Amino acid sequence: MYNPWEAEIGYSQVVVAGNNVYLSGIASDKPTMEEQVREIYSLIQNTLRDQGLGMEHIVKQVIYTTDIESFKKLGKVRKEKFPNNQYPSSTLVEVKRLYSPNHLVEIEVIAFNGKA
Repeated sequence: MYNPWEAEIGYSQVVVAGNNVYLSGIASDKPTMEEQVREIYSLIQNTLRDQGLGMEHIVKQVIYTTDIESFKKLGKVRKEKFPNNQYPSSTLVEVKRLYSPNHLVEIEVIAFNGKA
């Protein structure tokens, strides 16, 4: 378990199915969107590392934000987390609210542990 919400709400932060690794949406309580994005990607990186993977294994990400225009300005922050400009397939969605009112961004990813 990665956080107490897993038991409280009833879900798994990480599910491994064959060569696919699914990470449930990860959010942050940091005060600014940039700080949240940086922390979220660090948490994703650490969680993947626990599975023997790195950011280069991410094949798909879905990003939910409460302010899409602010998030668009953070492209550099996002890009620096992916080596060799090898970016995953991505979807960016603006939502009215996330689980906590403090959450501005939530990111879920699918990683592939194998050869394409």
